[in-house]
Amino acid sequence: MSNLMGKYYYNLGMLFSEVVRAHAQLPALRYASIEHSYSELQSWTEKLAKALLDNGLRPGDVIAIGHNKQPLSYALMLAAIKIGIVYVNVDIASPLARNSRILEVSGAKAVFYDDAEGAAAMTQLAEAGDCALVSLSYETLPEVSATDLARQLDLVTKVDGASIAYIMFTSGSTGTPKGVAVTHQNVLHFIAWGQSRFKITEEDNFANLSPMYFDNSVFDFYVALFSGASLSPVNRDLMTKPYDLVAYIGQMRCTIWFSVPSLLIYLMAMKAMNPQILSTLKHIVFGGEGYPKVELKKLHSLFSEQATLVNVYGPTECTCICSAYDLSEKDFAELQGLPPLGQLNQNFDYRILDEGDRDAVEGELCLIGPNVAAGYFNDLERSVASFITITEPGRFMKRMYRTGDLVRSEHGTLFFVGRKDNQIKHMGYRIELEEIEQALSKLAKVNQAAVVYHRTNSAYGKLIGFVASSFELDEKILLGALSEFLPNYMIPSSVIIMRDLPKNPNGKVDRHQLRALVAK
Repeated sequence: MSNLMGKYYYNLGMLFSEVVRAHAQLPALRYASIEHSYSELQSWTEKLAKALLDNGLRPGDVIAIGHNKQPLSYALMLAAIKIGIVYVNVDIASPLARNSRILEVSGAKAVFYDDAEGAAAMTQLAEAGDCALVSLSYETLPEVSATDLARQLDLVTKVDGASIAYIMFTSGSTGTPKGVAVTHQNVLHFIAWGQSRFKITEEDNFANLSPMYFDNSVFDFYVALFSGASLSPVNRDLMTKPYDLVAYIGQMRCTIWFSVPSLLIYLMAMKAMNPQILSTLKHIVFGGEGYPKVELKKLHSLFSEQATLVNVYGPTECTCICSAYDLSEKDFAELQGLPPLGQLNQNFDYRILDEGDRDAVEGELCLIGPNVAAGYFNDLERSVASFITITEPGRFMKRMYRTGDLVRSEHGTLFFVGRKDNQIKHMGYRIELEEIEQALSKLAKVNQAAVVYHRTNSAYGKLIGFVASSFELDEKILLGALSEFLPNYMIPSSVIIMRDLPKNPNGKVDRHQLRALVAK
């Protein structure tokens, strides 16, 4: 449940309605040339909720949104959660094969898109998934009657806290993306934490830098719009223009910045980050991958007088962020390694388990509490393997998620040590190397494939693919063919072609030898 103005709400639709009542005329969405109030956003939400119901969608159904940060896509997310429909945001630039698997796993009944840029890709996707296709348009929004509003209000009251709000897809080790099913209760707890941790007020303006299909966007969307603050969507084109991007964030007078470290490192390298231009920033928040302290020191030296730098951590399976750590000068007494993860958010419990599943000071971090997601949507086998119901008396019947992240605890403060599997973080995205290997193995004349992550220095890393083949293969053709199966951020920077891949005594591919090859 969430508390706003002393009242309690057990679903997101109820909470958003109260936010609108309290902040109706304040800006919710801010663009360079126009602002949209909470009242406008609520009006679109009501009309889209009617459109969903008129199209035969019912509570529990799933819709896919090709979200390119247009106002109606944000309103559609709100409309869906209001009446108990589950949404999943998809990347319009992702390969058809991957998006089709997302539709298949989620069971989406309709595909929506918000501008002409995504029309062709979303049309293909809807046809491949045999789904209805809907273009979001102000002109086609239906009128809403008092009867329609009464029906929506009735549906809102029937959405309980355990209902799924959204599905967020991440890379899967079997080659199929995993859909993390996040509940209304999960998000309500997260919103309450975000409001308190960052002291959010109606004066705050969030820079919505992350794409909406990426986990980090959950913080921007929910903590901003469910607190009466405003959200400034950042178009993907700006992300490749460092000086224009920073100028835009400054122009919009954003107070909250949340991005992956890769973006901040890039902007610092381009000398684009400017405290004078970004004079309104109060918090620079980063997460999704490690931020080497040798690089982070540069950002801290530039902004420490005006903004708090916050390192956050959290898997998608535990609702975006589980810990937050404020950086200070003492953290740079030595510059090796990564900053601390800090202490877990309130309302979280955890265990650190060694290889024998015994409690330890260093081992796998296992998260417990109401921010643990419901599981992997329509995937019972993988859910059972990672989401555990505890039966010991002290934590009887609590849900626990095995993160696969190895951490060390020092006086209650957590430090990241590594991974227990082949999952890596690259450009902020969580990637299972096996998914890339599966894609490589699908290519003609490839007998076997392996992928390693090679960190070229403390700040940058790259994916290197290896394939075994008895034929002469062209690296450029292989990389081009991968675009049919993988999004750009998962395509290796190079592929090394070999007659056979090295094996260890157990007959498995020897990744240590492969890493040694690229390290030379």
